[in-house]
Amino acid sequence: MELIHELKQRYKNLDILSQFIAVMTLCFVLPFILNTFLFLFNLKNLSVVDFFDISPLLSELLYKPWSLITYGFFHADLWHLISNMIIFYFSGRVVLDLFGKDKFVKIFIIGLLSGSITYVLSYNIFPVFTGLKPSMIGASAGVMAVFIFLASYNPNYTFRLIVFDIKIIYLALILIAMDLIQIPIGNSGGHLAHLGGAAWGYYYCVQVKQGNDTGQWVIRFMEYLKELSFKKRNVKKVYKRKNYKSSPKTSVDQQKIDLILDKISVSGYDSLTKSEKNILFKAGKN
Repeated sequence: MELIHELKQRYKNLDILSQFIAVMTLCFVLPFILNTFLFLFNLKNLSVVDFFDISPLLSELLYKPWSLITYGFFHADLWHLISNMIIFYFSGRVVLDLFGKDKFVKIFIIGLLSGSITYVLSYNIFPVFTGLKPSMIGASAGVMAVFIFLASYNPNYTFRLIVFDIKIIYLALILIAMDLIQIPIGNSGGHLAHLGGAAWGYYYCVQVKQGNDTGQWVIRFMEYLKELSFKKRNVKKVYKRKNYKSSPKTSVDQQKIDLILDKISVSGYDSLTKSEKNILFKAGKN
């Protein structure tokens, strides 16, 4: 338990880019472990990834709408993961440093969403895909969104490739051209999803240059999930106990906690004072 607590603390201390990479690495390893248990219990037809991958079947999308985003946190093989994370880290680091957490999250998450929507629409519109309904995983659409955003914002930004320098705009054009060329060859849905993510990266860059900042709903939704998770951990599991009779002192303490939780729901956890955080911390240990 102490090891888990330490890992959680280290995770919280990471920036958002490193957190995304850590989650995707965990999502790559964990299914192999869980699938081993499914195999041992003769549940070989089940796969953990099946609950999170994106399918072009609209009927399947209805009962797992979260797959429009979650597909991007899983990868088919080690090279798939490593290649995405290399591009994601080097381009994402620059974007995060220049534009901050919120814009970085918008680019990546909506990039994933743009990729999955492009994928689903393509398989339901183009006749060439009739009868084909493969599922898809991988963060490439979100990674492309980040990379193309940076290339659009600063086309002269230079990467060092082993022994020579190359401008990011040339790398971006090569990646887009490769996706376009490979659509008829194989993994058509994946390449279309990449282009969907790239389109969002370019569009968002244009909006930022014009002084517009779309996609705020992503930040609000993530803050809502964070606050909901905090409340469940620190309220429902600690304070709402059956057959619990509170003394006058605990009643007063509970009122303080309720006020603090109301403040979190309005302004977020970071708005708390040090004293308020200490009250929650001490209450959580009781």
